[in-house]
Amino acid sequence: MSYESFCNLICFLNTMPSVILNDTILKGNFSEKDSLSIDGTFIGDIKAEEIIIKDLANINGNLNASVNIEVNGEVLGDLNADKIHLTSSAKVKGKLSHKNLSIDEGAQLDITAQTRKRISNLNKE
Repeated sequence: MSYESFCNLICFLNTMPSVILNDTILKGNFSEKDSLSIDGTFIGDIKAEEIIIKDLANINGNLNASVNIEVNGEVLGDLNADKIHLTSSAKVKGKLSHKNLSIDEGAQLDITAQTRKRISNLNKE
């Protein structure tokens, strides 16, 4: 393998999200600096730049993402991110705190939501 090919492989691997597969059950708190994709069961709080909850996932805990949360599975807990997307297969019970929220038709929700205000350059001192 050439040096250039090796560097390209390393760059590719560094951009892949961490993945928790559907036959996995984890308990505790989890922190990831980049993206996390979950298709298993997780009991505890999760913090990452981006969190993707897949169709088969079941989460019992709070999700805190600096950029984005996408929910396709089940979440019992609070969600906090700049952007939250709840797909048609999402089942969510908890509080949402966000700047942008999108909810697809069919999502099953028992939520309260709070939109955070954007700070414009004009308001900064």
